[in-house]
Amino acid sequence: MHTSELKPLMNTLAPMKVIGAHLEEASYEVCVQEIHWTEPGAVNLLSGRHCLIELAEAPAIGRARYTVQTNGGRERPVGMLNFMPPESARSVRWNPGRRHAVVCVMDPKRLGLLGAIDWHWNEVDPDCTLDVQNEKLRTGMQWLAEETTMPSFASGLQVSCILTMMAIELHRHCASGKEAQSTPQGRLSERQLSLLKELIEGATDTEGPSLAEMAAACQLPARELSTLFKRTAGQTLRSYVASTHIARAKVLLDDGDLLIKQVAYGSGFRSAAAFGDAFRRATGLTPLQYRQSRGVVCRESGFTH
Repeated sequence: MHTSELKPLMNTLAPMKVIGAHLEEASYEVCVQEIHWTEPGAVNLLSGRHCLIELAEAPAIGRARYTVQTNGGRERPVGMLNFMPPESARSVRWNPGRRHAVVCVMDPKRLGLLGAIDWHWNEVDPDCTLDVQNEKLRTGMQWLAEETTMPSFASGLQVSCILTMMAIELHRHCASGKEAQSTPQGRLSERQLSLLKELIEGATDTEGPSLAEMAAACQLPARELSTLFKRTAGQTLRSYVASTHIARAKVLLDDGDLLIKQVAYGSGFRSAAAFGDAFRRATGLTPLQYRQSRGVVCRESGFTH
């Protein structure tokens, strides 16, 4: 069994494949191809700095199939959508027959702004790269095939944009697979906690995100979200939202040009009175006393402490 790097392998397979369409730039190569293996074979594959994404047709009689041996030594059949990360190695075996697929080889770090991203591909679990169940990636590969087969206005730019989105989605997919394994049962994941934090802190509506909106973002029933959040964070979701509003209020109170009622609305309260009561319960001070303790020039009172 010989060893080959991913990019050169695309060229060595040329005598065995018929290319229906082909598009190549410095950072990627996309092929719509029909491979005909007349004999069984095998190869040790090294991805190098490139990654490979393949969308094949559904299995059928007379069609070639192949298996992959991952770093853990397990041999697994591939699915319709498969991925090989950069800086990884695999042993591939195939049986005779034909295989129709859309194949993309790309270097994510050379795709425009993606070069600045720290990818951490070495942490990817091989199990989440074979028989990938991700409709966004499947749609992206179908879109690539269409642009490659029937190029139109600015197809090169279109393909580059599609690949950029796919590279990000691939990393998210792999991270979510790792996250599902690392998150303790009965707890929210780091990603879910981050989503909640972004929703709550980024809300512009005075009432903030609803429980239903937060539950939908975490893909959980509302009741389960409340239970898991308390178990994970050690406080109720309502108290966390309230403490976030108070933290935002403290920042706004440092701006002496804002009226107390403006701070109230800007930090998620319906009225200055409700804000004053909540702030005093949380800090032991009224909003005005807090400003005075911070030495803020108060627009409303007209004096400085």
